[in-house]
Amino acid sequence: MSSALYLWLDVLTILFPLLLSFDKKVAFVKDWKSVGVGFLLVGLPFIIWDVFFTKHGVWGFNPDYLVGIDIFNLPLEEVLFFLVVPFSCTFIFACCRAYFAKINFSKFNLVFYVALIVYCIILLINGWGGAYTMTTVVCAILIAPILFINRERLHHLPIAFLISVVPFFLVNGVLTGAVTPEPIVWYNDLENSGIRLITIPMDDIIYAWVILSSFMLIFSRMKKTTKRESLIR
Repeated sequence: MSSALYLWLDVLTILFPLLLSFDKKVAFVKDWKSVGVGFLLVGLPFIIWDVFFTKHGVWGFNPDYLVGIDIFNLPLEEVLFFLVVPFSCTFIFACCRAYFAKINFSKFNLVFYVALIVYCIILLINGWGGAYTMTTVVCAILIAPILFINRERLHHLPIAFLISVVPFFLVNGVLTGAVTPEPIVWYNDLENSGIRLITIPMDDIIYAWVILSSFMLIFSRMKKTTKRESLIR
């Protein structure tokens, strides 16, 4: 099983959101198309980023925990990661929109975004010049105005992200060596902040924020388009 550990993590990550997609209140199965569009618009650019950073040794993969199939010079499991993780976290976002529809998160969101800014500043101070730190924070800065413009439809984004952080820590903890003799994914600490949250590089939180908020933005806009089309019909 150790030679397929990363693949098993992918399977377990998507399993329950996939099964629960048929819940009548959320009906996430109807939104699979939106996730597919998100993969094309967001997932593929992140895969290109991944290929580039892997090639230049910013991070890499331990073949002892992989099935040995490569796509774009990345392990199959890593490519699947950019589908199963956003799928599962977008499912959480859809659940928050459905079950917390009447809750006003305005004050909570303000605190969240202030904390996010402070977090990015700490990253920059500790990882200035590192390729991973600088690229991740710059992407977070670039996407911020877009998220601000769409803040109403992304009202549940912060709470959905924080809920997503729980499974993220579990999965990423395993990937970075919390329960294995060696990490499945290793990092060159000269290219990041050098601060670990247990075994997880601190930079991974902002990396996750950028990719997941991008996916949820696509999802929210696709959701609005789908509703408009259904009303026209």
